[in-house]
This record gives sequence, structure tokens and C-alpha cells, in this order.
Amino acid sequence: MLSDREILDLAEEAGKGERGALERLAGALRPLVCRWALVMTGDPDDAEDVAQLVLMKTLNSIGSFDGRARVTSWVYRITRNASLDHQRAKRQEQRLAEKVEWLAEARTPQLEDPLDEIEMKRTLRLIRTLLRGLPMAQREVFDLVALQGLKPSEAAQLLEMNPNTLRVHLLRARRRMRKEMLAQPGETETRGNDG
Repeated sequence: MLSDREILDLAEEAGKGERGALERLAGALRPLVCRWALVMTGDPDDAEDVAQLVLMKTLNSIGSFDGRARVTSWVYRITRNASLDHQRAKRQEQRLAEKVEWLAEARTPQLEDPLDEIEMKRTLRLIRTLLRGLPMAQREVFDLVALQGLKPSEAAQLLEMNPNTLRVHLLRARRRMRKEMLAQPGETETRGNDG
């Protein structure tokens, strides 16, 4: 392992665009980044994904490193943030997959009337269709706030979106969902306020 001074020297050379220095810096930082990413994610595959991203970000932005902190401290912050982002994205993907699975396989055991079960299936199909029909920004905002329960300010921060813009997307998504659901005769009379 190189000393902090050697890493700083490599960082300075790499910041000037010296290709050999970039490669040596990546080689010096890789074991540290992999270890940190593994500690933070707890999964070797996730750690590898994070490490690749961190090394790419580090090498691409090494020219902006100002030397006020140690290189390893700077890279640690990048690794920590990338690990947190990766875990958040993974949890979001998992929640979305669970919701899709629930929507696809949902059964309500207390429905004894076959017509009620048919109606429930129609409602679930409608919800899936409406979610897919929303523009991506509205779908993301609606999912985070209405389905996952985040506060609008948290969702805005997560999506790096202006809070006012987020509120507009959320309002439009809710209006569209409500309008489409109400346009279906008898479809959601008892469930219209769920989403």
C-alpha cells in the first residue's frame, strides 16, 4: 500500500493528465475502495459494482481534487456516497419488484363472489396499466411519495429535483390516476383513495 504522500503525488500527476499516473493511482486505490465498498454493501457483487463506479468517478474528477483533504478521505466519501446510492437503488428496485409481483399475483381470500374476484383482477390490471402510462418523472415521484411513503422533500432530494417541480409531477400523477380510475365505471368505487 502506498503512503498518503505517494498517493497525493500520483493524484497530482494524474490531475495533469499523465496516463501512467492514472493507472498507478487506480491500482493503488482499488484494494481500499473494494474493501470499503464491501464493508458498506455487505455483498461482494454489489461491492464490485460500487468499486468500478467509484474508480471511474475518481479518475474522471481527479483534476478537480484540490488537496485540502487526504486523497483517501476524498475517495472514501465518494465510495460511501456511491455505496449508499447503490443500496438505495437496490432497495427501490426490490420494492418495485415486490409491488409488481403483488399486483400480478394478488389474491383476496375473503372474496367469495366470483364477480368480486373478476372485479379485483380488473382493478389490479388497471392500476398496472395506469402506472406504466405515467411519464417517467411522474411515475418515479408517485412511486416514492404515494407508494413508498417518502416525504416530498425526501423524494426531491433523492431525485435531485426541485421540491416545487416534484410537487407538480406528483399533483399531475395523482390527477391522472384519479381521472383514469374514475373513468372506469364501477371499477374503483370502494378503492379509489388507495393510491
